[in-house]
Amino acid sequence: MANIVFCFPPIVSTINSSLRLARELKLRGHQITYIGIADCKPLISANGFKFVSIYEQWFPKGCFEDVYLKLQSSAATDLSEARSHALWFNEFLDYLIAGGDEELNLVIKELKPDLVLVSTSLSDSVIWALFFYKLNLKVVYFFDVLGGCNNTVPPIHTDLVSDGSVWSSIKTILAWYIYKIKKSRYEKYLVRNGLDLISSRKLKKIAKYCGYSHKDIDFLTDMPGAQLKLPELVLFPKRFDFPGVRKEGRYYAEASIDLNREQSSFPWEKVAESQPIVYVALGTLSFMAKSDYEDFFRIVIETSMKWPEWNWVISIGNNLSVDDFEYAPSNVIIVNRAPQLELLKKASLMITHGGPNSVKECIFFGVPMIVFPLWFDQPGNVARVTYHRLGLKGDFKTITSKVLQELIEEITANPEFRERIKAMQKYFMEIEDDKPGIRLIENFIAQQNIPPFLD
Repeated sequence: MANIVFCFPPIVSTINSSLRLARELKLRGHQITYIGIADCKPLISANGFKFVSIYEQWFPKGCFEDVYLKLQSSAATDLSEARSHALWFNEFLDYLIAGGDEELNLVIKELKPDLVLVSTSLSDSVIWALFFYKLNLKVVYFFDVLGGCNNTVPPIHTDLVSDGSVWSSIKTILAWYIYKIKKSRYEKYLVRNGLDLISSRKLKKIAKYCGYSHKDIDFLTDMPGAQLKLPELVLFPKRFDFPGVRKEGRYYAEASIDLNREQSSFPWEKVAESQPIVYVALGTLSFMAKSDYEDFFRIVIETSMKWPEWNWVISIGNNLSVDDFEYAPSNVIIVNRAPQLELLKKASLMITHGGPNSVKECIFFGVPMIVFPLWFDQPGNVARVTYHRLGLKGDFKTITSKVLQELIEEITANPEFRERIKAMQKYFMEIEDDKPGIRLIENFIAQQNIPPFLD
């Protein structure tokens, strides 16, 4: 059996997306180890996997939330703080190419991995992929989002729908052209102001140190960071993507939903068993101002009064207080964290931000969605949701109780949404049972050279 290493950032949704695959591989006798910074450990250990922390002197416990999330938030306006963090991270990169990669080398020497899965969720994924390449390891990119398909479908941060028509293709090409110009200009701005975490110049220097040609790096992908030419395992069934999507080296698998992952406690006694459940959640990461979230949830509470016979479960996240919503009606249950899988088994509708896990789980349980995309891949996710008629799109910035009522009335009155999502649910369940991700990974391990493309 093989030794398989998962290199992941401390993002709850990203780690959750890998758990079922990791469990299935472990059941087949493979040794599974996660490596990453210290903030990854609580979630990974809670789910029963071995975890090895690296570079704790650079990334001590708590640094992800205290530094990275704060800087990524729309509320972060302190350029001096951002500049300080960029300087610190570039010092870390200089440390690595001055011999600091020896710590990683020693960890890898002990683990002896036959395959390394590198998450693409953060911009530093390219760094880890390069250093694994330097160690002559077999590396596969792990995608829990649908980005990275340059030019064949719209950039993942846009809500453009790609239906295969000529006009759609023209809009896709134009969107990529505009995006690449903007991204290039933005990088120059970051470098000029000392705000860049990983500039193209620095990345070329690291690639040279690792023996990788910088000509084989995609600097203008729509993912958070640049990408190497590596095989890509995508934990999304291909049918959910737009028609015509194609990329050499990309392997679509199942949704890989872990039904056994650790779930939050919940006051089920407050739920009226015979009544529909509307589940509301905007993800585990907070990138908007706190007041924006508060306003949104208050609009949901106001809207709930039109349907007092329904159960409304609102998961507000860890950055808000339940006490701030003390005047909610008795049929509204507000919690910081909710057991999403258990709720979706019973829910009739989800109001969501459109994160990849939430979208996949809604489909798996046959729950129509009203999606309010907030950032990164969520506009692209909702574009696919609306293309397949699995739900409706809302606007987080302009939403009112009246508009939300209209969206709810439309999605509950039109049987097409329920029919479409039931059909997609059937497909998701079939491919979930088939487990192509396991076969792909075992093929990656067994083959001397991984084939460039598998449809």
